[in-house]
Amino acid sequence: MSPAEVQQSIEYLRRHSSLTEDGQQYAQGGSSAEAYQPLNALVIDGAALSVVMGDPECRALMLEIAPLFKSVICCRASPLQKAEVVKLIKDGLDLVTLAIGDGANDVSMIQTADIGVAISGEEGLQAAMASDYTVGRFHFLQNLLLVHGLFDYLRMSEMILSFFYKNVIWAMVPFWYSIYCAFSANVFYDLSYIQLYNVVFTVAPVVILGCVDKPFNYKTAMTYVAVYSDGIHNRYFRWWRYYLYVIDGIYQSMVIFFTFYIFTYQSDMQNENGRTWGRSDISTGPTVAVVIAASLCVGFNAWQWNWLMIVAIILSIVVCIAYISISSAVRYYSLEGVATSVMSTIVFWFGVPISVVVALLPRYCVRCWQKMNMPRDLDIIREIKVLHRPWYGQVFVDPDSPPEFLDKDDKHAKLK
Repeated sequence: MSPAEVQQSIEYLRRHSSLTEDGQQYAQGGSSAEAYQPLNALVIDGAALSVVMGDPECRALMLEIAPLFKSVICCRASPLQKAEVVKLIKDGLDLVTLAIGDGANDVSMIQTADIGVAISGEEGLQAAMASDYTVGRFHFLQNLLLVHGLFDYLRMSEMILSFFYKNVIWAMVPFWYSIYCAFSANVFYDLSYIQLYNVVFTVAPVVILGCVDKPFNYKTAMTYVAVYSDGIHNRYFRWWRYYLYVIDGIYQSMVIFFTFYIFTYQSDMQNENGRTWGRSDISTGPTVAVVIAASLCVGFNAWQWNWLMIVAIILSIVVCIAYISISSAVRYYSLEGVATSVMSTIVFWFGVPISVVVALLPRYCVRCWQKMNMPRDLDIIREIKVLHRPWYGQVFVDPDSPPEFLDKDDKHAKLK
């Protein structure tokens, strides 16, 4: 074919492709059946592939036309050519690639891809030893991607953002305190609070969030497979979500500190024995409030409240208060008498709930508004499952019926 004929073929593929920029298929005018014109596959053998990979112009054309097809089949390719194709797509289109193989000739391809999956079979264990994941059969790949891959992406996204958030809210409270001590070297928190915050007080909820949290069950994930595109397009781990979590942590730290500052401003807080509050006493209230707010916020970020999450949140709060109470009874300890001087005042019992409610209220309101007015696909599917529309996530599709595609404007309306 001449270069002009090649360019004409590419323009034809562009016009007849039913793929949008985000990789989803929609009707392009008229009925869905008339607009649906799939481009099935591009087949290229090893001899042609060697020519394509050796010419920079052909490599560029390959990168341009390959995404227009549902699949690209490279037959009779050498192990090196397999790795070159993966590297071409990985570097040329800036995508996360997955390679799957079952023999020694697939090792180079598996190692080149971002994620390598091996099928343990009769061709040895070379591929399994070089891969990231190993499955027993090829059809287990759909479980690995559509279920475990989606769940792990959602878990890791929320867990990492929650880790940043809970450290921001903890670190910013001493910053507001430094304003009133001329940014001197005074330490706001007791040293034991600093040591135990991340390893004891707030570790359980984020661990449960990152290990067992999931938006719905296995059967629902296999039914509504379109939600897997959320991970492909990285919709839950964007840079702006990181900044929102940081801003929220700064706001909550400001609310918690200034709530106790207003309650204790120009007043000498004393217990029944006349003991005036010191640094450990003043920091105890914000410490408890931060632990409660951080634990509950992780619960807001979780997709489901199972018994493990409930136990983890309650345990975090109870352990924090129990540590303060026990340490207060130890003689010559830095927290001696803190429980009796702080927890016996109305400032503590009013300051903690007020600061926690005011701190978490904006996040709760924004989350409710988003789910009611701008629901994501996961939110809609969870509503279908909870409200039994259709019956408990079960969808019965006639295999002989033609595929139906939704217009962009009617996508959420039809799911509802």
